[in-house]
Amino acid sequence: MNFISRLSYFSGGFLIGLVFLMFFLSGKRTSCSYFPESRVKKDISRKNLEFQNLLKKDDSIALLKVLKDGVINFSKSKTDFKPCKQYYFELDNNTKKKIWLVIENCRNKAIITSYGVAEN
Repeated sequence: MNFISRLSYFSGGFLIGLVFLMFFLSGKRTSCSYFPESRVKKDISRKNLEFQNLLKKDDSIALLKVLKDGVINFSKSKTDFKPCKQYYFELDNNTKKKIWLVIENCRNKAIITSYGVAEN
């Protein structure tokens, strides 16, 4: 069998596989999160979120935005704590302020323990 016929068999099978995947996986909430930051965010988003020491009701919306769009600073996080790991999230706004929060990621729930605004 020459190269052209092998290439045509391969590309035909590849296209059938793509159509198969597009048909069966369309509309489903599938995702591939292999990086540590996206795995932590996905794990926290699946759990019940509790607010501890929330000062104002309006703060909860800003904190959820930090969870969604923020970056995890693993150097400030304490991932070796035993019952609950602590993660330090931070989000730089367009202004000169940085919003940060600390989340304890337990087995069944996630708790926002502290948060604040820092000047850049």
